Amino acid sequence: MIPVPIVKFQDQEGQLCLVELNNKQIKAGRYPALERNVSIARDTTRVLPQPIVIVVHMNGHPARALIDTGSLADFMSSTLAKQIGVQLTKLSKPSPIQLAVQGSRSKVTFGSQVDFAYQRIKEKYYFDIINLQNYDLILGTPFLYQHQVMVGFNSSKIVIGSDVVLPLKGEECSQLKLRATKLREDDIEQARAELREYACPLCTKASETGLPPLQDINHSIPLIDENKIYPWQPSRCPEPLQAQWSEKREAYLATGRWNVTSAGNTVPMLLIPKPGSGK
Repeated sequence: MIPVPIVKFQDQEGQLCLVELNNKQIKAGRYPALERNVSIARDTTRVLPQPIVIVVHMNGHPARALIDTGSLADFMSSTLAKQIGVQLTKLSKPSPIQLAVQGSRSKVTFGSQVDFAYQRIKEKYYFDIINLQNYDLILGTPFLYQHQVMVGFNSSKIVIGSDVVLPLKGEECSQLKLRATKLREDDIEQARAELREYACPLCTKASETGLPPLQDINHSIPLIDENKIYPWQPSRCPEPLQAQWSEKREAYLATGRWNVTSAGNTVPMLLIPKPGSGK
């Protein structure tokens, strides 16, 4: 160890003191101290009143709850949910959360029923699980409405009007409509049936469809020798393919794809089975 030298400094205008700074290397995955990364706007001239925070009990454990008249739901911190071991229920439709700042949005994916206790209130209460900062719970308008809560400032006070949970109904209540897409098994099967019916004309056999509209031929194939006669012999269909050949011939003649004519010289037809299929 090298002893630290004793250095005396004197305040002198127009001069700077050079001080050597040393840092200790921290191993990966560790922190040199506890961190609390919270950004709070501060102003030396601004005086702000404190929000109303109460202590409630969740499954017998104390928790700090913020009374928020601007929140349309009751929220629980995901950290508190893990600490007290509540059973989470995954929502079939994630509910979006619109914060006061425009463009700031989040979603609720889980919820939980918890034994809630405050003063004389002891009820099974539902909370949406989200990532909260600084508070364990946020008690919004559902809690305030169902218990007829009166909130006052200067000095801070909260008065519980009803110890029993009252129903959410009346002119002051509105229903939340989610613009989420939900597919049910019945809807999927109905969509499949409609697609099958729509594609049915495209999946028919040649014998069930007519000849498509004909167009004028706008090209020609010049012959090198127009007087040349090509040798030919009648086509012979292999016996395993005769049934398929007869079916195809009758279908093409019936639909107008082929016509029976007499000719002295035609190109021979090759009847070749597909490799490995025998057809």
